[in-house]
Amino acid sequence: MNFYKNLLFAAAAISINVAIGQEKDPVLLTIGEDKVLLSEFKSVYEKNNSNTQVAKSSPEEYLDLYVKFRLKVKQAMDLQMDTLPTFVQELEGYRKQLAQPYLTDEKTKERLKKETYERLQQEVRASHILIRVDETASAADTLKAYKKAQEARKKVLAGVDFAAVAKEYSEDPSVRNNNGDLGFFTAMFMVYPFEKAAYGTEVGEISDIIRTSYGYHIIKVTDKRKARGDIQVAHILVRFNDGAKEESVKDIAVSDSKKKIDEIYAKLKAGESFEELASLYSEDNKTAKSGGVLPPFGTGKMIQPFEDNAFELEEDGDFSEPFETQFGYHIIKRIKAFPIPSYDEMESKIEKNLSRDAKKLYTTEAVVNRLKKEYSFTEMKNNLKPFYSLGEEFEDKKWNGEGIKKSNQVMATFADQQITNQDFIDFLVKRTPDLRKQDRKILINKQYNHFINETMLDYEDSQLERKYPEFKALVQEYHDGILLFELTEDQVWNKAIIDTNGFKQFYEDNIMDYQWPERVDAVIYVANDLKIANNTYKLVRKRINKDWTPEDIKKMINETSQLNLEVLEGKYASQDNPYIDKVNWVPSLSKPIAIDGKYAVIEILGVIEPGAKSIEEIRGKITSDYQDYLEKEWIQSLRETYPVEVNQDVLNSIK
Repeated sequence: MNFYKNLLFAAAAISINVAIGQEKDPVLLTIGEDKVLLSEFKSVYEKNNSNTQVAKSSPEEYLDLYVKFRLKVKQAMDLQMDTLPTFVQELEGYRKQLAQPYLTDEKTKERLKKETYERLQQEVRASHILIRVDETASAADTLKAYKKAQEARKKVLAGVDFAAVAKEYSEDPSVRNNNGDLGFFTAMFMVYPFEKAAYGTEVGEISDIIRTSYGYHIIKVTDKRKARGDIQVAHILVRFNDGAKEESVKDIAVSDSKKKIDEIYAKLKAGESFEELASLYSEDNKTAKSGGVLPPFGTGKMIQPFEDNAFELEEDGDFSEPFETQFGYHIIKRIKAFPIPSYDEMESKIEKNLSRDAKKLYTTEAVVNRLKKEYSFTEMKNNLKPFYSLGEEFEDKKWNGEGIKKSNQVMATFADQQITNQDFIDFLVKRTPDLRKQDRKILINKQYNHFINETMLDYEDSQLERKYPEFKALVQEYHDGILLFELTEDQVWNKAIIDTNGFKQFYEDNIMDYQWPERVDAVIYVANDLKIANNTYKLVRKRINKDWTPEDIKKMINETSQLNLEVLEGKYASQDNPYIDKVNWVPSLSKPIAIDGKYAVIEILGVIEPGAKSIEEIRGKITSDYQDYLEKEWIQSLRETYPVEVNQDVLNSIK
């Protein structure tokens, strides 16, 4: 349903309320009791018809979409769907995302983006040892993990083999298979502290102990190389026969797959077209018809054997020898290599993919410092002294502020806000009690900084709608889009699935729209050359008496080569298959027919008269049609509930 939700969010853009600055602003239309002014519709119409790449709609055409949208949102509001907890939670999630650009320090963000681009010019190979510790772990658990990391690092520095230490200490599950070796990676592949340490450590050197959200890391950089960029290849895949259960049968199946890929490779070396061979023989159904072409990829995006073989190809058009991966046997052909794009070309992608850790650097301290100046932040840090003096009662899990006498005393002011000791007490009560056993002054200062940062950012977040009209409009767009999605799901999409009686009745009422034409039940034997086709024809003539199946014939013909014969079985209408259209539709067996360099023997098993398609055969099509029907019925019902009146003279004034 995400696809539909995106469409509805796009449709919801027409809901943006526009500030009206004209004294005379005629009413364009009324929907129930709601009035829509000319300026509101005109602004939205012009906004959504400004894209020169999209055909413009007339005001009349656009008004029809606009009215349907407003009708649905009005019903959702009347049903109070905007008060449902699920709606409130989802809207808040989207609002949080939309607020991020307004809570960002642009200078720091730009520095990090350029730093990332510079790192993208180089790839790093590193091994690591991970000692896991949660970000919210107690001081005791954190210290225990750190000491374990120290112990492991000392062994490595003393000359013990890194892989051996990794196997002994690392809590990364993959260490069992890779001895801690992460292979080559580039910027934006790892969490930011790990990336920073890896790029800042020389080849052969051991990093300091690094803390990330996963725990403590010790990194050994084993190699660095110039980034390889991206590459685009085509491939031919011959899969292993996973259907074979017994080991002996599996060996035969794998052997057949190897023979098949070797035959294809021989044809390539003999000069046959890679694209044609991929189309004919590749078992990657998603790419075979397009000649095996894959999207471009870079380091870390493909499984290692595939990636290494691809980047080893030196020239466009070069192809590899057959090689094995977990999916089967491949041959790949280099189409084009792409150097790393310019910074301008990559900027938006870099910004989108910066890690959560990197983003913190420009969404907290830097932003808070700006807000402090903007809102004339003043603090009375002497008020922290009573918190430094808190005794053992502070470490009690039930502590609720005992020991702080002047709870209403002001600690800081900004804008029209006051922060009191009680506000800080409430903040501390929510912290993990185990943290309170740390050095009191260090703990209080650290928590106070968190408290001020959180308070300032929360306040700024609460002011965004007031300060930025475009933000307010965007949140409203999402508000209406979510409502529209939820109501449409209830009235149309889910109803078409749940209402089985209505679904069946719709099918029966419209059964003439769901008819099969005359079809044939046929087996099509497609051979590589005329000699194989003639041999196939002879075997098919005997198959009824011999009790052979089409699959038996395929196995006999393909005994010398897996490429000799392909067998297709099914029911076909006119133009469904080029071979079928070349023969008379009567039970019969055709002699070989040549089409596009191949030869086909057609066995017509029977002719199927025209008739209705069953529900199971076309359930998807009926569901789609039923949803369209429900949508139209719904709109009609809404128009009856909320009468729509359009001032045609005002509409005609829009150019």
